[in-house]
Amino acid sequence: MANLHKDVVAPYMHVVKSFMDDDSPNPYKLRTTLLFFRGRTVRKAEGKVRAKLEKILKGYSDVHFEAGYATGEGINASTQGMRTSRFCLHPAGDTPSSNRLFDAIVSHCVPVIVSDHIELPFESELDYSKFSVFFSVKEALVPGYMVEELRKIPEERWVEMWGRLKEIAHHYEYEYPPKKDDAVNMVWKEVRSKVPAERLAVNRNRRLKVHDWW
Repeated sequence: MANLHKDVVAPYMHVVKSFMDDDSPNPYKLRTTLLFFRGRTVRKAEGKVRAKLEKILKGYSDVHFEAGYATGEGINASTQGMRTSRFCLHPAGDTPSSNRLFDAIVSHCVPVIVSDHIELPFESELDYSKFSVFFSVKEALVPGYMVEELRKIPEERWVEMWGRLKEIAHHYEYEYPPKKDDAVNMVWKEVRSKVPAERLAVNRNRRLKVHDWW
């Protein structure tokens, strides 16, 4: 579990290629799949939610839920699926986060995050509620609830989130050499923001003669 007082949450490198020419005047209509997921469905711990979601989401004509692996063919299938879907499902795996979230971001597919214990990169700079949808595990496992909630999101709201994804996707790119506000630059900004509080804690600890009351 991350300690946000001192830890920095860095994004995984995305696996799919970034969607560079996503400039359709009507992206909502072009993306005909409501919700997309492709990945391993047999996981440990909190990742067991995936198997339950697979059963719940079967039978919806506008939901694509498929078991798959990160082979070359699988990555191509995920790329195509994410680019033609409005929402991309991100349930927890063996860890709360995975590269699937960042694949969705660079594909401009609105992430649907299902987790009770997730920390997200650059949250001091970015408001994830502007470009993601969140469900608790309990909510997601109610049959029909998540799909109906996603269907209720108006086209105008989805287009706003899609547009915001296009604006912030560069923050999740690991460039070489690093570029302004890319992932490397953003991580160092987060590190710098932690230094004063850590220095204060170290200096206080050196002079205290009793247990720290903070």
